[in-house]
Amino acid sequence: MNNVSDLVLDGNATALLLQQIFAPDIALAKIRCEACDCVSSVGSLALYAAPMGAVLHCADCEGVLMRAVDTPHGLWLEMTGARCLRF
Repeated sequence: MNNVSDLVLDGNATALLLQQIFAPDIALAKIRCEACDCVSSVGSLALYAAPMGAVLHCADCEGVLMRAVDTPHGLWLEMTGARCLRF
């Protein structure tokens, strides 16, 4: 490898990486709460669903881990309350 630019890949590499990450069963993935550091399975989280979107809460502190909404402009996922998601 001659320089840093040899490390830069195009969007196809990104798509392959994200496909590997999000292909497994999401219900079995472990999520860590940013607020209380609790680790839970995504499938065990409380889901509050409404016409405007869905909100997933931490099983321990009830903090918001994820918000999801389907709009005419696309599917949006916000995970500010999650420290990490592990498959």
